This record gives sequence, structure tokens and C-alpha cells, in this order.
Amino acid sequence: MYRRKPPEESKRARVLTALLLTAVFLVSGAILLFNRSGFMAITEIQEDVHSIKAENELISNEIDSLNLVIHLLENDSLYMEKRVREILGWGRQGETVIRFMEPDTE
Repeated sequence: MYRRKPPEESKRARVLTALLLTAVFLVSGAILLFNRSGFMAITEIQEDVHSIKAENELISNEIDSLNLVIHLLENDSLYMEKRVREILGWGRQGETVIRFMEPDTE
């Protein structure tokens, strides 16, 4: 009823099947790695998220620092006086103010 295939045909069929499975595996792997929602894209997005979180943390710290300065300027007259004296180069009576000037480069 059933006849046996010659050994060459079964060997050729196994080789072709192995090649086909390998090709399918390689194409599937490439699709999973390199498409828009593949592993490489997800890794890049995760790096972007990490970078943005770090930047947000820096900005948040700067906001906290500036809010502290605002609070001190609104509520601490000694701090406000100190800042005004630093900015305008003023001093209290009895203080010596030393100003450092950058030399002209002309």
C-alpha cells in the first residue's frame, strides 16, 4: 500500500524542512527585534523614559530651591537684606566691601 521513499528523498525533505524552519525562526526573530514595537524599540523608549525622569528630578530640585528662596525673601528680612547687599555691592556701616573686577582684555 504505502511505498517507502528512497533515502535520498527523505534526506532532502528533512534538509528542506530544517532550512524552512530556520528561515521562519530568523524572520520571526528579526521582526520581534527590529519592528516599531520590537525589543530594540522598547529598549530605546525605556532609555528615553529614564533620561526624562532624571531631568524631571533635576528640575524638581531646582523648583524646590527657588521656592525656598522665595519663602526666605518674603519672610526673612535679614536674608533679603543680605541678598540686596550682594546684588548691589552694598555693605553695612563698619563693613568693608571688596569688589573683584575682571580685567579688560582689549
